[in-house]
Amino acid sequence: MTETIAAIAKNFINLIYPLRCAGCGKDLEPLNEAGVCGLCLSRIRPNPKPNCARCGRSLESGAKLCADCKRTRPSFEKASSAFLYEGPLKEIVHIFKYKGRLPLAKTLSKMVIAFVKDDPDILSGVDVLTFVPLHSRRLKERGFNQSGILASSLSKEFAIPVLDALEKTTVTKHQNELTREARLTNLKGAFRIRKGVNIAGLSVMLLDDVMTTGATLNECAKVLRRHGAREVRCLTVAR
Repeated sequence: MTETIAAIAKNFINLIYPLRCAGCGKDLEPLNEAGVCGLCLSRIRPNPKPNCARCGRSLESGAKLCADCKRTRPSFEKASSAFLYEGPLKEIVHIFKYKGRLPLAKTLSKMVIAFVKDDPDILSGVDVLTFVPLHSRRLKERGFNQSGILASSLSKEFAIPVLDALEKTTVTKHQNELTREARLTNLKGAFRIRKGVNIAGLSVMLLDDVMTTGATLNECAKVLRRHGAREVRCLTVAR
């Protein structure tokens, strides 16, 4: 009875204030839970295989490593990205992060959970989940950490504990506003381990929403490895 009343109330509210797809802006059915229309969901493309064995970038050739990973080995063991950061997914992530449409977190989390279930090796042997932190000032402005929400969802689904292991000590420019070269240096020294956190000997999965150059994940992985993590893997919604 309570669920029926809640559904009717939600339907009424959405008739007055129509839901719009985060991907294309079209009106959605009043009881749509995803916040995204079916067409936009169908247009989200998986990260094509084969992938670089280290950073997860899609490769055209039969090589095991991409040119960047051959040149410089990252501080993480392996990174996996579920989808390509383009089209509707780019809009969905942007609206979630910068416009605070929190129900989209559930949709993105479900997508990543399905990706991991298709490849159980991604989380095999992982002891703890952690996530890329926001600076305290930016966290206060935004009100949430999108990567922390993702980590919590995966923790509930796969029964792996979440550890808030890192903190960001410097307010840096947004990575998406910088050139590739600037991204690689923008975050140097910007992260540190939180006081009292002990990750010695643990296999750590580091989560973030989007991976571009990998600079953010690499800097966080450096800190985690420096403080004794046995290995650091990375997982992102998109690449």
